[in-house]
Amino acid sequence: MRKINIDRLSPANHRVLRDMNEVMVLNVVREKQPISRIEIAELTGLEGSTVSKIISRLVSDNLVLEEGVGKASPRGGRKKRYLHINPRKACAIGVDLRHSGYAVALSDFTGRILRQVELDCRTEPRAAVAEIALAIKQLAREYCGESIEGIGVSLVGLVDPGEGRVLAGEGLGWGEDVPVGSMLREELDMDLPIYYENGAWLGALAEIWFGKHACPPRDLVFLDIEEGIGAGIIIRGQLYHGSLHGAGEFGHISLHPEGPLCSCGARGCLEAYAADPVTVRRYEERRQSRQETGEAHCPTLTIEHVVARAIDGDADAAEALQETAAYLGRGLVPVVYSLNPEVVVLGGPITRAWDLIHPVMLRELSQRASRFYVDHLSLIPTTLESRPSLVGAIALVLARSFALPAVMSVKEFE
Repeated sequence: MRKINIDRLSPANHRVLRDMNEVMVLNVVREKQPISRIEIAELTGLEGSTVSKIISRLVSDNLVLEEGVGKASPRGGRKKRYLHINPRKACAIGVDLRHSGYAVALSDFTGRILRQVELDCRTEPRAAVAEIALAIKQLAREYCGESIEGIGVSLVGLVDPGEGRVLAGEGLGWGEDVPVGSMLREELDMDLPIYYENGAWLGALAEIWFGKHACPPRDLVFLDIEEGIGAGIIIRGQLYHGSLHGAGEFGHISLHPEGPLCSCGARGCLEAYAADPVTVRRYEERRQSRQETGEAHCPTLTIEHVVARAIDGDADAAEALQETAAYLGRGLVPVVYSLNPEVVVLGGPITRAWDLIHPVMLRELSQRASRFYVDHLSLIPTTLESRPSLVGAIALVLARSFALPAVMSVKEFE
C-alpha cells in the first residue's frame, strides 16, 4: 500500500462526489444494460432519488437513453423503464499497426465496430502513416453526422505514449525511434485527440472493457503471440505500465541460456521458441524431415496456414503447434508466480487451434508451478471477435468518457 502525503490532501468537495457517483452509474449502465433505475440503486447502494437525478443528467447529456418498458413490480407502482448507453453519442476510431498488416476501424459509443478497413504493410514509415491517415479521413467523411471522440493507435514494441514514438519496434521493420505521432498529425490535419499505446497492452484493455467474461477480471495478463510475444498486465482493473513504460516483455523471459538467438540479441528467450515465425519454421522442418516432396511448396506459408492444416488433421502441423504450446506453458510459470493473475488470456492466430494447444500448455504449467496457483488460474483464448489490439485502441478512446475524476494527483503519493 502506498503512503499518502496528508499535507497535500484536500477534502473532496460536493462536485467531486457528485461526479464520482455519476461515473459509477454510467459504468453500471454500460456493463449491465439494459437496466432499470431500481436495479441501479440496488447495485450501487445509492438512494433512488439520487439515481434519478443522475440519470436525468446523463439523459440530458445524451450519454444514456431510456427506452423500453418492463413489467411493474408485484407490489404495484410504475412499470420499469430500461436504460442503455446511447450508441450514437459519438464515434471512436481505432488503428492497429503490426507486421501482419494494418487495420483502421470506426466504432459507435458502445465500442461496436461499424466499419473496418484492412491495409497492406509498408516498409517505409511515412508511406504507411499516409495510407492510414487517408483511411481515417475516409471513415470520418462517411460518418460525418457523428462526432468523433478521438483516435486510438496500437503500435508494436516499446512506445512513448505521450508523443506516439516507437522507441524500439522490430516487429514493424521500421527501426528505432520512429515519430509515428508527429507524422500522423501532419498527414491528418484534424483537430482530434490521438492516443497511443503498445498493442499487447491494448489487448488486455480490450479484454476488461469488451471481453465476454462471466465476472470481469480484476487481475489479468493478456499474452499476444504473433511475430513477437508481448503482454499486457491488468492489476486491480488498471493497466500496469512499469517505471519506463515497458512492462510485459514476457517474450524475453529466458528459457535456456544457450538457446536460439532472439531478435533482442539474447539467447533462449521465449519468443525465440514460440513466436509465429518459429512455429512456421518448425512445421516446415518437420515436413522436410519426412521428405514429403509430393506436396506443392507454399512460398508464403503463414501461421494461419499451419493452424488451418493442424485443425484439418495434418500431424506435422499439429505437432509443431503443440511444441510451441509446450514452450508457452513453461514461459507462463514466472508470469504466474510473479503476478498471480486470475486470468491469463492468449491472443493471436495460434489460439484458433485451442483444443490442440491448451492441454499441452496446462500440462507444462502444472508440472512446474504450484497446484495452488494453477488450480485458481483461468487460462483461456481471447473472447474478442475482432483483433484485440484494434478493439483496445477503440477502448483507449472511449474509456475516457467513463473514467473516474482525479481526486488526488500522483504528486500526493510518496
